[in-house]
Amino acid sequence: MGRMISWNDLGSECTFAVCAETETGLFEKVLEHGRTVHGMKEFSLDFYNKVRASIRDGYCDLEDELCQYGECC
Repeated sequence: MGRMISWNDLGSECTFAVCAETETGLFEKVLEHGRTVHGMKEFSLDFYNKVRASIRDGYCDLEDELCQYGECC
């Protein structure tokens, strides 16, 4: 079991969801998505706290498999 988050959980209409084995790995993916898709240049402490509060346990293998078929994004 890994850690997962949906961008929608952060109060956005974006449906991006991501899973990683560790919280650190999850943050890296969230920040990369914020930079590349949403044009975020800086990340506030408030944003960091929202991400931390929205992280939940999830099954990364299943999530990764669904993403191959466009079911997560």
